Amino acid sequence: MNDVKDLLNLALSDRPAPAEPVDARGDLERGRSLLRRRRLLGLVGVTAAMAVGALVPVAVQSSGAHPAAAVRHTTPPSVSGSAGSAGSIALVAWRGTQPPGYLVSWMPSGWRVQGANPFALTIAPAGDLDTNPDSFLGKLVVMLQSTDAPSLPPGTSQPVNGRPGVFQTAVQAGGNTEILTFQVAGGHWVQVQAPMALGWDSTELAKFASGVQVLAAAQPGHG
Repeated sequence: MNDVKDLLNLALSDRPAPAEPVDARGDLERGRSLLRRRRLLGLVGVTAAMAVGALVPVAVQSSGAHPAAAVRHTTPPSVSGSAGSAGSIALVAWRGTQPPGYLVSWMPSGWRVQGANPFALTIAPAGDLDTNPDSFLGKLVVMLQSTDAPSLPPGTSQPVNGRPGVFQTAVQAGGNTEILTFQVAGGHWVQVQAPMALGWDSTELAKFASGVQVLAAAQPGHG
């Protein structure tokens, strides 16, 4: 019904001059032609608007990368070990050659087993100029507690693998070395001497000690 009304209105708006004869069929055809043209123009306008709307996001995206996309987050490779406290040397898993007497599962990063005998295992920084494994200054040393020690030294309780242990600060130990004395599964009491250069606290020293194994060849010292 609306189409017929539109056709008649369009036909009257484009009617012939007064002198021309009236032709109803011509009026109707002109109305249909104008209606088709108007609808076609309307369809083109809608399509153009949709196209512009679809292009706007593309234009916005191409004007610059999203701030989150501009930064690449690189995940560092995982390291098997403990990061340690601020300024300390990290612990890493150790799989290198170890002389008989003692075995360790952890190592300060960049350090190596320097040597061992039944009385002590000596660990030092790679490239250390002091290559004598019997020289303990500035080195990490593992040994059995001396047979002359009457009891556990004074210090703070620091268990290792669920067994009793005592941590001594450098001030308590009387030098530049921290000492952790702890008991292993076989009943032996073991001492780990750690230089202050490692920057370890009692927790990190206990982490290292947790990987210490005492072999049958190990012997306690005297004095």
